[in-house]
Amino acid sequence: MKNIITLAIVFYFTFPVNSQDVEPLKYNNPGLVVDLGVGLWAWPVPADVDGDGDLDLLVSCPDKPHNGVWFFENKTGLTSENKMPVFEPAKKLSSTVHYVMPSYTSQGMRVLSPGKEYTSFLTQGTAEAQTLPIPAKWYKHQGPATNGPKVRHNQWRYSDYNGDGVLDLVCGIEDWSYYGWDDAWDKNGQWTNGKLHGFVFVFINEGSTAEPVYPDVPIQVQAAGKHLDTYGCPSPNFEDFDGDGDLDLLCGEFVDGFTYFQNVGSRTKPVYARGISLKTADGGPLEMELQMIVPVAIDWDSDGDVDLVVGDEDGRVALIENTGLLEEQIPVFKSPVYFQQQADTLKSGALATPVGFDWDSDGDYDIVSGNTAGFIEVFENLSGAGVESPRWAAPFRLEAGGEVFRVLAGKNGSIQGPAEAKWGYTTLSIADWDHDGLHDILVNGIWGRIELLRNIGTRQSPKFATPARISVAWKDKPLKPRWMWWTPEQDELVTQWRTTPVAVDWDQDGLTDLVMLDHEGYLSWFRRVRQDGELSLLGPERVFYSLNNSVTNSGHGVIDKGPGILRLNNREAGGSGRRKIWLTDWNGDGKQDLLVNSTNANLLLQRKTESGKWIFEDVGPLVERNIRGHTTSPTVVDFNGDGNPDYLGGAEDGRMYYVRQ
Repeated sequence: MKNIITLAIVFYFTFPVNSQDVEPLKYNNPGLVVDLGVGLWAWPVPADVDGDGDLDLLVSCPDKPHNGVWFFENKTGLTSENKMPVFEPAKKLSSTVHYVMPSYTSQGMRVLSPGKEYTSFLTQGTAEAQTLPIPAKWYKHQGPATNGPKVRHNQWRYSDYNGDGVLDLVCGIEDWSYYGWDDAWDKNGQWTNGKLHGFVFVFINEGSTAEPVYPDVPIQVQAAGKHLDTYGCPSPNFEDFDGDGDLDLLCGEFVDGFTYFQNVGSRTKPVYARGISLKTADGGPLEMELQMIVPVAIDWDSDGDVDLVVGDEDGRVALIENTGLLEEQIPVFKSPVYFQQQADTLKSGALATPVGFDWDSDGDYDIVSGNTAGFIEVFENLSGAGVESPRWAAPFRLEAGGEVFRVLAGKNGSIQGPAEAKWGYTTLSIADWDHDGLHDILVNGIWGRIELLRNIGTRQSPKFATPARISVAWKDKPLKPRWMWWTPEQDELVTQWRTTPVAVDWDQDGLTDLVMLDHEGYLSWFRRVRQDGELSLLGPERVFYSLNNSVTNSGHGVIDKGPGILRLNNREAGGSGRRKIWLTDWNGDGKQDLLVNSTNANLLLQRKTESGKWIFEDVGPLVERNIRGHTTSPTVVDFNGDGNPDYLGGAEDGRMYYVRQ
């Protein structure tokens, strides 16, 4: 209760610094084509929305600030003739909720979320809802975990499960109550909690499709005599994939793969075989680029077999085409191909972490951004200096060591467990780290390992070497977060995950230093020195103080409103890190100020320096609008060339939001 009161007091007395609103950057580039995308989490609903005979895309996106049901119109024509139409920019039909999914029935498409059916979805999205007779939260978890969510994905669809001509209610449930949430690694990197589960249940309709009567207890679908179980998020699709007249079952999962359960029974008495991980035509695993996938089965190209339209965590949507071939009665699919749209707003995956920088030395600000997928993407400014609303090129992914650079958690790189294998959460800064006159990149991510991408190209055409670790002249063994199961190399720099490593010459001695969170969440100065003619990075010094709000959490919620050492995150394990910061002289007084992620970004003005301490004051958020979902990521640009730093913030939806100072 004390913390709640503190928060109320702090936000009551802080006011936006700027009265303008933030707006997402637009490409301003007619004819440019980029990946189709909403915000964080894409829930696709393929349908002929406008009644012109071809398939369009509706995509439900429950994030912030991009929440909505979005209509991507297909003006190219029939998908039987062109499987990959270029869609128009999205139009918003309505706000939305989590877990919206379509059902393609003999009576037409019907759209559900837990406990609701949307009766005018094609025209009004979720605006008109009918309550279903089953409670939305009917499922009771059984696992022992005490922390974290117990149930997340809760996916409702209609299907005539038992072939009696009546639609039954199917529920896919993602159960986290065995998995827990975070900080359950042993010293060998083995997860000591349980696994993530994905179950499928069916409420058999004992009435009619028009007037359903459901039992109190559903049946739980079995496979090979056991409860059918995917790795979370089952997204159940009951379709006749092998053409034998009964309904097979194809499921997704929380990570990136697909599991096929063949019906070896009959249309009226389904019996499901052991799940098989699907492969592509070339024998490789069928998997998406990211995770939290949502497959929807539909004959997209009208060739008589069932394809998959799949939403990804970063808001993109892909087509996985069914080849029409069967191998041992298992359908064979092509690899995913992501849909395209006419360019509208800049987007770098999800949880974009942009940096404004003149990438190619042509005198204007370009944008370099990380994201949840672990890539680094570059957006080139095509307009030149002094243009406040530039024209942008499509992004390209950075390469290092001759390969596309990507940070991935893998099986044990995330403190929140193996379910986060396909995330990377890159966040970065750009500076001449090795003092050779070329701009390098320092990057952090899901591991908390700080890496150097050294520029071995030119200032105009950067090229990067294989990633290398940042070395620290530790006085003793390397410091690391208490909850980190793995041991860094003797001179390696690791710190809290998902927090920006800002390369800056802090003390103006001509050497590039590092300012970022240390292993316990304090904003720290890693000083650069020359020792015996060699550059050396020293361990963290806690030299940053604040006159107010000295201790905050990852979202800039105030823990201690008083003065003290600046601790930007006091939480541990999965709640640690996550701070996105930037340094700039915001008010032109010659001193470096601090921007930190918040509802957009809070401004901490540097007030004074004394006795080797730099002292700041938190004067509140830059603007009134809240664009934060998980987080924001501040940087500065000067598109209009007036000499003042302007705010550019990455948001959960992958967009970059701009406001002039």
